[in-house]
Amino acid sequence: MNRASYSKSRARGLRSLALVAALLGVGAGLLFLTKPGGEFTSRRDLPNVILITADDLGWKELSSYGNRNLSTPNIDRLAAEGVRFSHAFVAASSCSPSRASLITGQYPHTHGVTGLAHRYPTRSLSPFHQTLPKLLKKESFNTALQGKWHVSPYLPTSWYGYQERLSGILASGFQIHDSKEAVDFIRRNRGNRFYLELNFMQNHRDEDGAFHLDPGYPVDPDEIRVPEYWTLPDWPEIRQDIAGYYSQTMKMDQLVGEILQALDELRLAENTLVIFVSDNGAPYPGNKMTLYDRGIGTPLLMRWPQRLAPKRVLDQHVTTLDIMPTILEASGIAVPGDLQGRSLLGVLQDGSGPEGDRAIFGEMTHHVHYLPTRAVRTRRWKYIRNFSDIAAGLDQNARDDWAHRLCELSNQPWKRARAKEELYDLEGDPHEQTNLVGDEEHEPRLEKMRTLLRQHMLATQDPYLDRPFTHDYDAERYRRHD
Repeated sequence: MNRASYSKSRARGLRSLALVAALLGVGAGLLFLTKPGGEFTSRRDLPNVILITADDLGWKELSSYGNRNLSTPNIDRLAAEGVRFSHAFVAASSCSPSRASLITGQYPHTHGVTGLAHRYPTRSLSPFHQTLPKLLKKESFNTALQGKWHVSPYLPTSWYGYQERLSGILASGFQIHDSKEAVDFIRRNRGNRFYLELNFMQNHRDEDGAFHLDPGYPVDPDEIRVPEYWTLPDWPEIRQDIAGYYSQTMKMDQLVGEILQALDELRLAENTLVIFVSDNGAPYPGNKMTLYDRGIGTPLLMRWPQRLAPKRVLDQHVTTLDIMPTILEASGIAVPGDLQGRSLLGVLQDGSGPEGDRAIFGEMTHHVHYLPTRAVRTRRWKYIRNFSDIAAGLDQNARDDWAHRLCELSNQPWKRARAKEELYDLEGDPHEQTNLVGDEEHEPRLEKMRTLLRQHMLATQDPYLDRPFTHDYDAERYRRHD
């Protein structure tokens, strides 16, 4: 079956499954909210696993990553008692594709989730796809999910390997307001091996496009500064917005702290692998939805006291595609051959594994609108290939007057047509401000980076390989969200 036929078949199949789920109605929802029966493994040589994701948390917003404008002591505790990666990257700078890559170990164009799943239901992850929870469930781990589910929001999570869902099935259930359900799940499974996925949404903008200060976590906008790596001006109105963003970050940190405290009290911390990661960059112009480091860079922390030495910072190039094979190897489960990441267990234990100038690849196809882009990053160089000149846009920032005024600045082109190619020297230009395409001195480097990306796209059967650059900006230009 060719790719076009496969895509049509997949779309028909997902529509049929969505119809089945709709017909099942509330009953289906109740089924995967109940606690499962059956026996689970209690093997002491296997770890419990807690995978924590933060929505829209930028690369360097935690205090353990150098941010002095807020305090995140509980998440930082994972760094102090485990390993912090300084060069970790997501597969896509958009929620659904990035999250699907976490639980499949594959690039978005491979697993098929290439846009926001609630807007493009036929691009949801197929329930027949192999996932991390399915493989752990098969090995008798109890598997549970709480919080945001944006990989296939119209189908039951039980179809993807989650035996329990600890929050509601509607959008309102995406938010984790307290730690009660998670702590109860951990307590009920203290004699079992379990996998718990906690997807926090505090760092995502509200429906009105704003961040609201949590009364328990005040932040004074006059006492903070706009992060330099965001490349935004230090305007008072931007700081006001960031104050709410930081307040929500600290609220999330408190909830993470309650989970870690429960592990301590139940004496489960020693043999529980806790992983903390974000799904994409901060929700600010030129960050989220782009393949610059500020869009695809992510905090990545791992703690497993029984097996990993504490207080280490590793600078190897790693990707979130590596998380699934790492968890599988740590759990004694064979890593499937079709995974496109690699296990980091050797790196975590003794520094072996991915080393040198490992190339990292990122991609975008859709977010809200069409943004076909691919990128390759080495230790020093970043190459971005835009397959259309459609502007990156502002996402929910479109409702803010300051964001539109921002785009009048010369280095803030988010409402303007994009260049066909971009090349950046990350050593001298870490914030990716000077595009070196067209500079004769860098033509050999440009050709090498083109080749790296082409080889990757060929090896992974990327459908955008050899697609022409399309001048469709006027037809599909960024539209304000009303």
